[in-house]
Order: sequence, then structure tokens, then C-alpha cells
Amino acid sequence: MTEKKTHSRSEVVRRRRDRTRLQSQKSRSKSRHGYRELPPITARGVVNDFAIERRKKAGKRRFNAALSMPAARTLSLPHVQIQVGWRLLSFFLVLLFGTGLYLFWTLPQFRVHAAQVTGNQRIPTNEIDNALGLTGHPVFLLRPDKIREQALQAYPELASVEVSVDLPNIVTVNVVERQPLIQWQQDGVYTWIDERGVAFRPRGEAPGLIIVQALVTPPALSAPEDDPLVPAPFITKEMVKALEELAPYVPPGTPILYDSVTGLSWSDSRGWQAVFGFSSEDVATKALVYQAMVEWLTQRGVRPILINVAYPDAPFYRLAPVEVQVKEQ
Repeated sequence: MTEKKTHSRSEVVRRRRDRTRLQSQKSRSKSRHGYRELPPITARGVVNDFAIERRKKAGKRRFNAALSMPAARTLSLPHVQIQVGWRLLSFFLVLLFGTGLYLFWTLPQFRVHAAQVTGNQRIPTNEIDNALGLTGHPVFLLRPDKIREQALQAYPELASVEVSVDLPNIVTVNVVERQPLIQWQQDGVYTWIDERGVAFRPRGEAPGLIIVQALVTPPALSAPEDDPLVPAPFITKEMVKALEELAPYVPPGTPILYDSVTGLSWSDSRGWQAVFGFSSEDVATKALVYQAMVEWLTQRGVRPILINVAYPDAPFYRLAPVEVQVKEQ
């Protein structure tokens, strides 16, 4: 048999108070963690301790509810990542340079129309331009040194040539022409010679030149080694200087004669040949000796055929040969 345990009313009230206080403490501690239990249930009469303990263990039920609230819209752009490799970069560079070369080669803005020639006096501009043949050529293929060489080879009468090439299609050719000093006549033709002894083709008229009538061709000379584009001189600079020194003493309109044996001379209108030799030294002294010999021979009535003052210390003259008739017995 089980014994039914009875409690007094005061003891039941005391236990109920203790139980209520304990549940209040537990509800406060659980509210700190975000939930709380149901309020205590007060039962009248005899309270079953087992039911109370089971209710305590059951705890609080939790319910999750989804609330429909308007969400904020954000604009998202697609993320594109471009990677450029060295092969693709090389392809674009080759394409760029290839297009540039094609344009340089084909566009008329980069082709020469005509060379701008300056400094020329006797040679026409269009003649120099035609000789160079630059019309229609791409400007970036032209080399100034080659153009200069071509101009000097085509025209020996040019003393110097300067060439500049500028974009888009400008070619400037500045020339300096040789100035004639001597007119060299031989075998019915003549050429001009400058102060360096270089012969070149005559163009137009040039008054005041020293006229030389050559009886023979002067010895051939070699071109200077420092500049192969300069043509070989026709006569030496020493002979040019000798002609310049002798010209003031020659009668106007009288050509100077050149011979490989006697040198420079002229035919005097009084019937003899005045010989001054090859040297340019002491030309003034030679002229004084020559004039003294002419006066001395004239006073004595001597008519020579030659007066030679090539060596002023030992001048001489020559008479015409005398025919001697021998009578036969």
C-alpha cells in the first residue's frame, strides 16, 4: 500500500510562493537570452508535482514568421576582365607599322614633285631637276649624300652641292657653280677652266676671260684623293697662276700660246714671239727684261723672230735664218 502524504495548507502556500519566486528568477534569466516562458499557472487544490516538472521542462515554443518588406534594388554591372598578351600586342604593333609604311609609300603627299634648286646662275633649274630624277619618289627613301654625288657627277661645273630632305616632300638642292677664269682653245673647240684648273662645259657668255690657244694637250693629272667626287684638274694650279700673272702684259685681244716645250708665249704684232716659260715667279721682272730687249733691238734696227725671257738672268733672241746663195764657178 502507498501512503498518501498529506500537507497542511500553510505548507502548500509556502511551497507555492517558493515555486513562484524560482520561476520568476528563471524567466528573467531567460529573457536576457531572447525568450521567456509562459506565466506560471496557478492550480487550485492539490498540485501534481510531476505535471509541474514536465511543464517546466517543455520550455517556451518558438515561432519563425517571414515578414514581406520591400527590398532595396541595387544596380550590378557585369565584371569583365580583359587580359592583353604579348602576342596580341605584337600583332597590333606590326599592323600599325605596316599601315604607316603603306601610307608613306602610296600617299602623294609624301612623294617629291620637283627639287627646289637654289644658287644656280647658268644651269637651268629644270635641267638639274631632270638630271636628278627625283619626281615621284617617296621622300623617306631619298638620301642626301646620294643626291649630292649624282649632281656632282652629272655637272662638273658645280663646285659644291648641299642637299636637304624634309617632310612631307621637300628636297632642297643648293649649288655653287664654278666661275670661269680661262678659255682654253684647242683643235677648233674651247672649254672653260676655273681657278683650280678644272675644265667644264661653257654656258652662255663670260667676258674678261684669259684666252689661251693650245698647240698641244697638257699632261694628264690625277684627281684629288681627299674628295673622289671632284674631277681631275685639266691644268695645274701653277699654270693657272702663271696665266693670271702674265695676262696684264699681253696686248688686248691677243691669245696666250701654250706649248709643251717653250711654255707660255704670245705672238707680238711687230713680228716676233715673246716667250715667258712655265713659271709664275718673277713675271714682273721678266716683263721689264722683255721691254728693255725690245727697245734695244728696235734702236739697232734688229727684227728678231723670237725673244725668250723665261730665265730673266739669261734672256736671248733669235733672228730669222739667212739664205746664203753660193755661186757656182
